[in-house]
Amino acid sequence: MQILDVLRAVEWAATEERLGPAISIYGKGDMAAVSLYAALFDERVKQIILNDVPASHWQRPALLNVLRITDLREVAAALAPRRLTSLTRFPDTFEFTRDIYRLHRAPHQFAQSPSLPEALEVWKYPVSSAK
Repeated sequence: MQILDVLRAVEWAATEERLGPAISIYGKGDMAAVSLYAALFDERVKQIILNDVPASHWQRPALLNVLRITDLREVAAALAPRRLTSLTRFPDTFEFTRDIYRLHRAPHQFAQSPSLPEALEVWKYPVSSAK
């Protein structure tokens, strides 16, 4: 249900608010994993920003039967070459993900950033005045 909630928020942002074709999702802890899955299902999400992403579903979050098919490192790798940024150190298990980004010739898209504003590169976007 949480993944569906994020997907509905992306739909709202894209259609009602007309935020453009490049949407970023931020997730911390368990929601970092939820953010990965939501981005996997909607290509309008161009950047995923993670904070304290779990190394595996063996840690958290529990999703029914997901480990029969995949784990977080594979879900993150499936997002290549979209931008994947972490505000904390990526878990060692994500070396697989880094390798997939290299195969896509997009190692620069798999990055670590010291802060959310830097990950979003907020200085690139003009501030609009409210009317």
